[in-house]
Amino acid sequence: MLKHSTRRWLTGLSVAGALVAAAPTPAVADDPPFVVDAPNQLVAPGHSTHGLLVAQPVRDDEDQWQFGRTTLDVDLSEVEDFATVEPMSDGWACETASSTLHCEVDIPRGQHPRFNYTLTGEDDATPGQQGDLTVTVTSGGISATATAGITIAEGVDLVSDETVEVSGAPRSRVELPGGVRNGSATTVNGTVLMLEADWLVTYAGDYSNCASFLNLNAICTFDTQLEANTSYQLSEDLPLRLHEQARTGAELPVTLDWWTKDDWARIYGEWPMPGFEPGRGGELRLVEQTGAKAKAPQTDVDRMNNFTRASVTVTGDNPADLAAKGATARGRKGDVVAVRPSFTNLGPAALDPQIEKPPVRITIPRGTTAVEASGDCVPYVPGEEWDPGNAKWAEPGAKEYVCRASEIAVGGEHPYVFALRIDEVVADATGTLVVKLDGDPNARNDSAKIIVNAAGNGGGDGGQGGGDDGPTLPITGDPTGLITGVGGLLLVAGAASYLVARRRKTRFVA
Repeated sequence: MLKHSTRRWLTGLSVAGALVAAAPTPAVADDPPFVVDAPNQLVAPGHSTHGLLVAQPVRDDEDQWQFGRTTLDVDLSEVEDFATVEPMSDGWACETASSTLHCEVDIPRGQHPRFNYTLTGEDDATPGQQGDLTVTVTSGGISATATAGITIAEGVDLVSDETVEVSGAPRSRVELPGGVRNGSATTVNGTVLMLEADWLVTYAGDYSNCASFLNLNAICTFDTQLEANTSYQLSEDLPLRLHEQARTGAELPVTLDWWTKDDWARIYGEWPMPGFEPGRGGELRLVEQTGAKAKAPQTDVDRMNNFTRASVTVTGDNPADLAAKGATARGRKGDVVAVRPSFTNLGPAALDPQIEKPPVRITIPRGTTAVEASGDCVPYVPGEEWDPGNAKWAEPGAKEYVCRASEIAVGGEHPYVFALRIDEVVADATGTLVVKLDGDPNARNDSAKIIVNAAGNGGGDGGQGGGDDGPTLPITGDPTGLITGVGGLLLVAGAASYLVARRRKTRFVA
């Protein structure tokens, strides 16, 4: 079974071809220290798109190239007649002169240069116009050069339903409808549908024009010409299979994402992609719902309305029993101690990610201050509306926290690590971890104690969910190093940026 973080990373990339972010191979030189990736771009007249240039070291170890002071030069001469390039505000100091964009930046140790820019097609540009951005990155007296092909494309707009809701019991098969509308005045020459599923609700189709990867993703290609301002529906609803561990009441996400063929080819290229297995059944088609074909490349001018966010609600009787587990610590006044309360999923269902409605509340023991808080927790403010996108994750100093939970398989544990400074030695200073989940069948194990300086041999669970194994050692001095001491559990991994691997046109100059 894939862990939640791994699975979401895979489904975010969505295709096996995007998983090969292997060390790139330059065209020249035996041992170059770094290379430049400059993806090709499509842009419509009068519209803008986002571009990214990245330099990365060839070695991925402690001896990798350290960039330090870095310059970037972009030759604009081949594209300036039909497109403009504007740097985005991300730390670079830039100036333009004689058809060249020159930028400089200091790169911190262990990081590599990333240059974001906005590419805009001129209003009078003609679809089919092409030119190269020649990009040179220089660091430590060494330069690497690559080219990004810029093409003016016809602007089209694929639009899908914003949401779709279906339901089913564990182990059952559900049918997910899908459709797309050509919202532009230009015929769209075929389309690609990407389905992103979940290990708890997987793709179960076998269509000849669809290929799947671990049943978590499916990519379907359609040659149908989508006429202007016309809606189309899938000839059959997409079949999905609910896992036996799907939790009753859970709303499992599935995404349908529509692409023009040219946008898809620019990002992912090869088809079918490595790791994807084509189906052996009949063809899934697009059927017109209401009632001159261009040869130029086509790009979607509004990618924000291409997504259908489907919700599969799990029915039946398959709950998850979450059992709280407390923690103990002991120390003197001024000490900083680590506590690790948690909960365990006793099943029989897996726990789906709990972000919108955080299920855990933690109170800090009297006489202590949380100088470092779990990255999954935010200070609790009674009556305040929950906004996970702008929440103050891991903010220290609160007396009470609410905490989200990640996906937890049956038998899995979710810990919350806090560093507590003992301001006053209080015997049996007690806090709590309380977990509340809709449909939890056993309320008796929903609460556990967090005890600092227990009198006698009291455990950390208060007879509820089990205590920590062994004593918790005090951490004296500067608490900043606690993160390393407790294994880095205080931080939540941010969204990892990724770079699609593609054939590079690169040369090195020493």
